[in-house]
This record gives sequence, structure tokens and C-alpha cells, in this order.
Amino acid sequence: MCGIAGFIGESHNQIDLQAVCRAIAHRGPDGQGIFADDEIALIHTRLAIIDLTDAAKQPFQFKNWVLIFNGEIYNYKEIRNELLKLGYQFQTQSDTEVIIKAYDCWREKAVEHFIGMFAFAIYNLQNKSLQLFRDRLGVKPLYYAIEKNVLYFASELKVFKHFPVSKTINNQSLTHYFSYGYTPSSQSIYSAVKKLPAGSYLTYHNQESKIQSYWHIPAPEENFKSESKVIEELQELLISACKYRMVSDVPVGVFLSGGIDSSLVSAILSKHFGAIKAFNIGFEEQSFNESIYAEKVAKHLQIEFHSSTLSLKEAKKYFDHFYSIYDEPFADTSGIPTACVSAFAKSKGVKVVLSADGGDELFAGYTHYQQAIQLYTRLHILPAQARKALRGLSKFLITKKFRKAFVALNFEHKIFALEELLEASDFKSFYNALIANQAEDELAQLLVQAEVEYKTSSSQHQPLYEMRKWDLENYMADDLLVKVDRATMFNQIECREPLLDHRLTEFAFKLPPSIHQQNQSTKYLLRKILGNYLPHQLFDRKKQGFSIPVFQWFKDELDQLFDQYLSKNEIEKTGLLHYSEVEREWKKYRYYKKIGKEYNIEKMWRLLSFMMWYKKYQNE
Repeated sequence: MCGIAGFIGESHNQIDLQAVCRAIAHRGPDGQGIFADDEIALIHTRLAIIDLTDAAKQPFQFKNWVLIFNGEIYNYKEIRNELLKLGYQFQTQSDTEVIIKAYDCWREKAVEHFIGMFAFAIYNLQNKSLQLFRDRLGVKPLYYAIEKNVLYFASELKVFKHFPVSKTINNQSLTHYFSYGYTPSSQSIYSAVKKLPAGSYLTYHNQESKIQSYWHIPAPEENFKSESKVIEELQELLISACKYRMVSDVPVGVFLSGGIDSSLVSAILSKHFGAIKAFNIGFEEQSFNESIYAEKVAKHLQIEFHSSTLSLKEAKKYFDHFYSIYDEPFADTSGIPTACVSAFAKSKGVKVVLSADGGDELFAGYTHYQQAIQLYTRLHILPAQARKALRGLSKFLITKKFRKAFVALNFEHKIFALEELLEASDFKSFYNALIANQAEDELAQLLVQAEVEYKTSSSQHQPLYEMRKWDLENYMADDLLVKVDRATMFNQIECREPLLDHRLTEFAFKLPPSIHQQNQSTKYLLRKILGNYLPHQLFDRKKQGFSIPVFQWFKDELDQLFDQYLSKNEIEKTGLLHYSEVEREWKKYRYYKKIGKEYNIEKMWRLLSFMMWYKKYQNE
């Protein structure tokens, strides 16, 4: 696991390469390397996990190729053996050398051989071309920008402050942030900077760029094996995915929350790979605390369990440095405990941890999936014309003035949301509207220039498939994986995701969606397998998300921060938000707070979080 950055097309003496190194040094504290030649610079900071010797350091050269790489190729030994048979020789025990020689052998097709998480750049010394690759699920980040015939790239957005790239705010990304709490997959908060899409590669040659995909989430298949055969094959894949992610020359641990996914990963590791350390962060507020369940799971599995209670004092430290960890507007408050548990794991001597992200998206674990289908079915009893007429009638009868005046029960938001749901022509657009924190009409009131990303594609498959696919490509890639990557790398440890093994993803999405939810149970298949390892009473309970009691903890500090960041002067300086709308949400917050409610705390946090980001990165 490492940090990578670089550019092609500009003399490197115009850019402070050491400053770029420092910007990603937290991702690679074990060493740094720079390759610079004419108008190319490749920069690498190393977190040594496999082959700790200097022979494996980067940039790595072979023949006409120069490589910098972030991530891990878990099946590198098998690929190495295949390449040995083809006549290649190896001087290291690293997966880095395997990548460059696999590329030499198979070119772009090399990534099809890889099981792993990766973002890498490979430069051709002969024809002066550069290619950037990103793994299939987007576990590892990779940003890029092309300005004035120069391609810039980096593992994190904060690096671009050292590149001569425009920092103009992308209004579409800003709108997406206030809708969903994160920036969209192909874009960043800056118009000039993009994210290389997951499962794709970019070729830059002679000042021309081209992006090509090499992997897609598959559609369900017609042929359905017996349930017992599905469970048998799935269990084999789970064991294989966990086995690969134990490949390491440094200590490995696991994040254990006590939920189905992390309990299953921990159980497989315990049974098949021996002693393992499990790490957990708990809370004093019992409605947020899962540590008691995690401890029971660890005790049953007889694994070494380390738990710490996240205090307000410790949480505040990470709250104050939130945008030292995250460098784009990011509204997921669970980024705080994720950073804390990462620091806790590091303090106990591990350098690699396994996490269990992906179970909900692959195996239908979110309770709102069935709720969404039920609501869609009820609304679509009405013909499209009737729904359109009802939406128009609502807009005519319930005027904007009345909506704004009626503060109780978050009435305005609910009406806007219902109107948007009535307008949805297919399930995909309905689901996008349902999970958004703010409707398009609300965003038009808040933002000076709201730009909604209109998607032309429509629903092609069953609703349960469409929701899982959307969440995997959006919520997982741009929220959960961003959170885990930045939190762990900030603490200089590597996180691996066995449930996001691409073979597991393909297997889960090829199955008929109905198999994932049976007997009114979420994650039916995972529950069946976990039952072979744990008593059902240890995991059969209501789903509990990984979040913090932000309203309770920071209610005094929040008021101070609102005063500091949401003042008329600060808001108007951005030129992006209408202060009248910010002030109105602030008034609603105070109204609810007086009666002990927190109806619009999520909106207020997104406003505050954005302004904290803006002040750090745009006012520097």
C-alpha cells in the first residue's frame, strides 16, 4: 500500500517534487522514490507490506517500462509462476515486479490476471506514453487532470494543490454532495480533476487521452443452480478471498463490529488461518455500541480481541482534523470512528487489517431495499399521467411560502421528496430520489448554481439488482471505500476488503436477486454460511450501522461551529450557497433542538462539513 503521483508533458523543474512527496507521505512512511526524465515525473511513497527489502522499492524499472503502484496483487505468486514458465526471471519477492513483467507479457490484458486492489501508472520509455490503471471495484483511489496538454495524477486530491491545475468548484459535484454526502464516481469537487473510473485504464500518448473499461458488474444469469450448490460455491469463494488477503510479510488483523459481515470474515480467518487479532471501537451510548456483540463473537471464535471505547475527547481530536484525513467534501460521520479504530489497530502492532465492506451491496443487506420496492409499487399503481398530475397539483396547492412557513416535522422536505418520487419514470430514478438527502427543488433553493447529473439509462433489471448495483458503484465506491482508504492510510496501515473480491462480486450479481432475500431475511446466503460457524443468537438481530452520536456529542460544539462557519460573511464569500436558505435551515435546527429533536441535523452537518472543507482547501 502506497501513495503515487506524477505528470507527463511538462518540465519537472516547474513543480516541487518533494512537496508532492510530502503530500502523500502518510500513505507511504517506509520510503520514497522519484523517476524524472524530460517531461515525465513518477513519484512513489512506500508502505512496505510484501518483500520489505530495498530491491522492491519504486519506481520499478524493467526494459522500457517504469512502474509506480499502490495496492496489492494477492495472487502474485501464481502469476509469477506462470511468467517463469514463459521465460521471465525475477530478482525480488514482490508483487510490484510481477505487475511490470505481467504487463510486459500481456500489456493491458495483464489486469485480467490480477486478484487484488490497485492503482498504478506505467510509463513507456520508448514511445513516451503513460497508462493509468484502477482496480475493478475502485478500492484504491486515482485522480487525474489534463490541462494545457499535461496529464497530472495522484492517489489523493490534496496533491493537486502542488500542480498548476484549476481549483474551480464543479457545480455538479457540489449538487451531488448535498444530495448524497459525497462527490460522484467520475468527478471530483474540482471541475478540472476527475477520478479514473473503477475497472478502467487511461492511455495518454502524444497529448491525447483515451479511457477504456476492462470490467463490468455482470447481469443475473438465467441458469440457477440448487441452493445447496450456491452455498457450497459461495463458501469456497469466501475462504479463497480471505486466504488471498492474508498474504503479507507484516502482521495482519481484522476489524470486528459483531455484525454479520465482519463476524463471517473473522470466523473464516479463525477456522482456516489460525490466530488473528480483532479490533473494535465501542461507544458509551448503547444505541450506537456494538462492541458487546463483537466481544461475544470473538469469545466464541477464541480469537484475540482488542476493544476501545471512543471517548468524546478522542472523537473531538479527529473531528477537528477531519479535513486533514479527507480532502473532498465528505459527510459520512463514521469517518471519525473509522480513523480511531485504524489508529487503535496500529497501536497494537498490526500493519494490515481486513474489513468486511461489501456484504450489504453484494448480498442485499440494507433494510431499505424492501421498503423502496414496496413504496415504488404503491405509487406506481397510479398511471404515469396521474402521478404527473398529482405532482403538479401538489406544487400548485402547497405554495413555496406555505412550505417554508410550516417548519414542524420537516414538512417542506417531505413534500419536495414526494413530488420527486411521483415524477420518477422508472425504478432507478425513483431509487436515486429516495435515498437523496435533499430533493432537486430543495437544492435549487440552496445552491447558487445547482446542476443535477441526469442519467439517460433506465432500469434494465429487477429492482433489487438495480439498487445493489447502484450502491456498489456509488455509495460503496465514493463513500465507504473513500472513508476506509483515507482513515487507514492516514494512520499508515493497509486495509483489505475480502468481500469485494471481484470473483465474489461476479458470483453474487449473477445469482437471481430473489435468492438474497428469503423468509423476510436480509443477506440470506451469508446468514446460512455464518450459521455453520456461530450460534444464530450471536448475529440474528436488528442491523446497526457504524456511526457516532454526533448530535449528542457535539451539540454544544456544533452551535459554536455553526456560528463560526455558517455566518453570512463566510457563506457569501463562497459564492456557492444562498445564505437565506442556510439561515432558514439553521433556524429549523434551533427549533428542533429546543424540543429535543434532530430532524435536520444531517442537512446541518453537510453544510458545516462543506464549509470546513472550503475554509481549509479553498482559503489557503
